[in-house]
Amino acid sequence: MIPYSAAIPARNRVLSVIFSQMADCYRYLGNEERFRAIAYDNVAKTLLNMKEDIIAYNNNLPALDNIRGIGESIAEKIIEFLHTGQVHTFEELKKKVPFELLELMHVNGIGAATLRVLHESLGIRNKEELITALQTHQLEKVKGFGQQKIENLQRALKLYRESKRMLLKDALKIGNDIINCIRKIPGVEQASLAGSLRRKKDTIGDIDIVIEAEPRKRKRIIEQFVKLPAIKRILVKGPTKVSVLLLKGDVQVDCRLVSKDEFGAALLYFTGNKEHNIKLRTLAKERGYKINEYGIFHLKTHRKMAGATEEDMYAFLQMKFIPPEQRLNKGEIEQAVIRK
Repeated sequence: MIPYSAAIPARNRVLSVIFSQMADCYRYLGNEERFRAIAYDNVAKTLLNMKEDIIAYNNNLPALDNIRGIGESIAEKIIEFLHTGQVHTFEELKKKVPFELLELMHVNGIGAATLRVLHESLGIRNKEELITALQTHQLEKVKGFGQQKIENLQRALKLYRESKRMLLKDALKIGNDIINCIRKIPGVEQASLAGSLRRKKDTIGDIDIVIEAEPRKRKRIIEQFVKLPAIKRILVKGPTKVSVLLLKGDVQVDCRLVSKDEFGAALLYFTGNKEHNIKLRTLAKERGYKINEYGIFHLKTHRKMAGATEEDMYAFLQMKFIPPEQRLNKGEIEQAVIRK
């Protein structure tokens, strides 16, 4: 993982991440690419140790060549990044490997060879698919994966997931910083934290954000969001959802983009825990309605009844507003129902 430091020039940090990820791609591709992997790892470290901004070497290949570990080929890629904001070779490499899966490469007990076998044998492309494969005993079919190796893999994955959890105060700081950046993007009407962070759980895994924006503006918003300096890697990029890893702590951020009349429904859906949401859906169904992340709908006519605000959602169900931190299905729904 690339360490985060405010003292490292932003361009150096971003380029260091790109080269570090290129090294991971080459490492995944096999032993014949090991020297390239080592070269890009070394350059990534060099960029982090430089005091000056790499922009000082723009269009100066000879000067870049003189920096230890940077040969002509890598120097050309640095110049390309300074001109275009990306490295074409890196974009091509990402198409050759299960890029999302590579976040597990440095987990003790996993490594590049294990990931390559899992991808080639079972088509596993990311951490979530690996978890599913473990839960459904698919790895037992793979040659070389005995019971002990599977148990070691489960243990390593569990430790990895636990190590990535943050204390609430740290997650709030990171989440609010990202929210402030998002709100400055043209076309964003409003944005709010959701999930366990909005419920103020003691420790947080991922950061969930709901964004209100008109459909025609969403593509541009997403393109600007993924270019924020704080972002290390894009995990998912679609018309209504974008997931990224941040440079700071490899924190995952999941953003959902919705319309004005869906904002409250999405915020409600992505804030309450699973049990709270199931209880709400059951209550709505008993009254002849369906509730989801888009709103409340009449079961027979499919007419939309509420969705713009959380207050509207609860009020339509004849309930008092339930604060986010109480949405745990611990009696809060029963207490909120307005008795006539």
